[in-house]
Amino acid sequence: MIIDIHLGKSAELTLSYHMYDNSVSSLFYERMKQQENSVLDRTQFYNFGETEQDIKQQLEDVSQQLLTAGLISDINQDNLNELHENFPRLHAETTDLNHKALLQKFNYLIHHLEDLSRKFNSKRFLFTCEDDGIDLPEEAYSMFTPSKKFGVMYMNYPHVGKHFLELFADNDVHIPNDQIQFTTKMSNTVYCWLDNDKYVSQFELDDLMMMMFMFYRQIQNKIPYQWKDPRLTIGYLPIGELVTKDIDISNIAVHKYVHSWTCR
Repeated sequence: MIIDIHLGKSAELTLSYHMYDNSVSSLFYERMKQQENSVLDRTQFYNFGETEQDIKQQLEDVSQQLLTAGLISDINQDNLNELHENFPRLHAETTDLNHKALLQKFNYLIHHLEDLSRKFNSKRFLFTCEDDGIDLPEEAYSMFTPSKKFGVMYMNYPHVGKHFLELFADNDVHIPNDQIQFTTKMSNTVYCWLDNDKYVSQFELDDLMMMMFMFYRQIQNKIPYQWKDPRLTIGYLPIGELVTKDIDISNIAVHKYVHSWTCR
């Protein structure tokens, strides 16, 4: 089972991923194989040559579109901060698909700018298909991991809200309860990590889990699960990895566009 992801406006670059030999990866592969080859306007590339100025300009453009659409009354910083904080609620309440796309792009650009300002240089890209998803298979809950490895394809977070690892990374102890969303769906959402391995040694993982446990205790009253319950779905679900990891990352910077994919 191989998924070829074709990058570039004319599919000039292909990254081939071999799916893992388990029932969860097989299900993901079959769902992608049946999926119409159409990527929503949620393709996100991080740290392939973008600058803070690039993202700020895109954010200004999107903010103007939000203003024109009547989703905000002006584009002062306080208004934009409020929009970001209320993104999950606004996204859920908005029925206009064009407005949803604008809100999603705004949210992505905010996170991208935060990434760059914090000097996070983690290279990855992700995309989302038009897919409501299915219930996450029971066996998948125990497969989530906070570690990331070069060349691994993960299922991207399929919900609007914040998952536990994101809460921890942001130290977001004040988040409203209804904005915490644990992964309960399998959806055709793809997250490709193309940077150095992160949290892979047992020592690093043990240290990370201890820090997350201390954070968990601060917001335990907002979480319906006990610590170490698989339903916390901490991290991402690995589903495959590059057939060959000897790739030139600079080529991706030239072709930052998901054209299509092929299942074979």
